[in-house]
Amino acid sequence: MEVGPRARAHVPHPLRPYDPLIVNAALTGMVPRRAQVPHVPVTPEQIVHDAVACVDAGATILHLHARRADESPAWERAAYEAVVPAIREQRPGTVICVSTSGRDVAELERRADVLELSGDARPDMASLTLGSLNFRTSASVNAPDTIARLAARMAERGIRPELEVFDSGMAYLAAELLDRGTLERPLYANLILGSVNTAPATARSLAYLVDALPPGTTWAAGGLGPFQLPMTAMAIFMGGHVRTGLEDNPAYDAERTRPATNPGLVTRIAELAAIAGRRLATATEVRERLGLRAS
Repeated sequence: MEVGPRARAHVPHPLRPYDPLIVNAALTGMVPRRAQVPHVPVTPEQIVHDAVACVDAGATILHLHARRADESPAWERAAYEAVVPAIREQRPGTVICVSTSGRDVAELERRADVLELSGDARPDMASLTLGSLNFRTSASVNAPDTIARLAARMAERGIRPELEVFDSGMAYLAAELLDRGTLERPLYANLILGSVNTAPATARSLAYLVDALPPGTTWAAGGLGPFQLPMTAMAIFMGGHVRTGLEDNPAYDAERTRPATNPGLVTRIAELAAIAGRRLATATEVRERLGLRAS
């Protein structure tokens, strides 16, 4: 009979020990530009610099977007080849996630191009948004067939999907794709709250989305803009994990008087984790939890 802490699953945290906290740093995104977000990294050198600093601050997953010289988003695998090997050389073991976003590019072959990276540039994970959604001024189009085919490409390449969930319908689709065999456990999901057209950044919405995910899903919460701090704090104390970074949030304060940096946002998460009595997960622990190959 099991007698350890996990036998007392009915006991709330912190009386039931927390799992080590996984910190996912979304460094760049597709929208922020240096003119408005002065510390967002856009060149390969800037992205690598921030990646290393975030790992040193406690991040174990890096959610990467590549950019062109004019700062526009780049879907081409060559753009990631300028970044991923350099991060791996300096911080071996870090879990690397690349983007297959449909926000600017809808065509499957373009979105899947990054999945063909190989060698030191081969990603551990790739984003998979589980539905179409509207942001304030633009749309991210993710047709059902595109979602399924991207998931299949990831499975063929041994790349773990990083499920992006913005509302309860997307959480339900995760369960449907798991039932069909399109997705396989273990599952990892980012719950991203606070957009004007998706789940609001409230405790009620966060709890509902967590409950809507397939049982056993490792989930991380993030908030857009001023909602990043409360959503990540809630996730830490609930026993979940976090997504932070300049992709979602350009400032430390809701009034945007203090421009944020990626390492600073990760450091803030580490401080909250210390208050909660949670240690940060190591890259080895994350790889074991998510079924990723050894570094």
